[in-house]
Amino acid sequence: MKSVRFVTFGCKANQYDTQVLREALLRRGLAETDRGADLVVVNTCTVTAEAGRKARQLIRRVVREHAGTKVAVTGCLAESEPEILREIDGVEWVLGNGEAKRPVNFLRELGHDVDPEELGIPAGITAFAGHTRAFLKIQDGCDKACAFCIIPAVRGKSRSRSIPELEAEVTRLVRAGHVEIVLCGIHIGHWGLDRGQVLADLMEVLARLEVPAHDGSPAAFRVRLSSIEATEVDERLTALMAAHPGRIAPHLHMPMQSGDDAVLARMNRWYTVEQYLAACDRIRAALDRPAFTADILVGFPGETEEQFERTLQTARRAGFARVHAFPFSARPGTAAWELAGRVPIEVVRDRRARISEAAAELGEAFRRSLDGARETVVLEGFSGLSGRYQRVSIPPERLHGPPPKAIEVVLEARVDGDRTELLGAPLEVGV
Repeated sequence: MKSVRFVTFGCKANQYDTQVLREALLRRGLAETDRGADLVVVNTCTVTAEAGRKARQLIRRVVREHAGTKVAVTGCLAESEPEILREIDGVEWVLGNGEAKRPVNFLRELGHDVDPEELGIPAGITAFAGHTRAFLKIQDGCDKACAFCIIPAVRGKSRSRSIPELEAEVTRLVRAGHVEIVLCGIHIGHWGLDRGQVLADLMEVLARLEVPAHDGSPAAFRVRLSSIEATEVDERLTALMAAHPGRIAPHLHMPMQSGDDAVLARMNRWYTVEQYLAACDRIRAALDRPAFTADILVGFPGETEEQFERTLQTARRAGFARVHAFPFSARPGTAAWELAGRVPIEVVRDRRARISEAAAELGEAFRRSLDGARETVVLEGFSGLSGRYQRVSIPPERLHGPPPKAIEVVLEARVDGDRTELLGAPLEVGV
């Protein structure tokens, strides 16, 4: 095999895992291509039935359209449905999570000899191909048991990577030119618990980390937390975010799932609506206009119209900058699989549309509130993401030359009817 193509479904952790495998294969001399590859590696997701269906559909299409291509399937679907995947013509390898996905074992499964020097490769990755922002998986697995979630069954218990290992990887990624590092995992709020530590211990090290640029000066970069439970953003973590606003992005993605206590209890979530909102209030009081984004699950079995209305009210009280609304997906092996009271699909679609409409209104209000705020924007071209996870455009005429990787700006909220666009007025050319 001389060429390889990677296809990734699902979360940031999966995208990180793909990069680990990418580096392992490219080190072996394979060339990456978008089509016509000798080997296609499909990293799968099983969080919803639809995710699994799309992965199987793509695998069959690859085999049908590219005779002779070998397919390696890895990820959560490979862990949960290995026998089904092995029955698909053209699938050569089915490699789940854990040990099967370690680069050394992955290479051996694919028939490569592993030289002694490959055993000494630093843990993690050296770059995040094609992106200014890099994902960094700090832990894997989950110790919770949400009724709707299959992930603990396919990812296992929470396991944390060490601070020295993560510190070294951040250093490599920054030196490779990445100016934002997104810390991801399956349950990052539980980072460190298996090591007698807490997430704030890691964040304190990264907040103070100095990485020398190629000219010897300190490299500018920031760290962003990905999905974290609201009740796990403690006062020490919030204090670190307040003390290091340039290093730790003032944005928290805090899954809410529902704004009704009875639904949360059936979901086997571990907080009440008031506890969630109290965390939002505490964090907002400590930080300057932080951005809260959230996941909301609609149509959970037994969800009534009154309970959904409470979710709408709770979302408005939280003041989310963005919401990912998704429909309930019944997964075999979860507690919710056997729950009665399935919500009709047309009702689920209506509720998803209504929560999305409310989220759009909240997002507009949040963007307007940022007029005049000072931000660092990580660019890919003439637009990029601010620390508060907002898309910001930099008009080309405001730059002297090609766009940099990052630039400090004053935000301008340009309102056109019901739509608000954020523009950046550069203070100086960034890194």
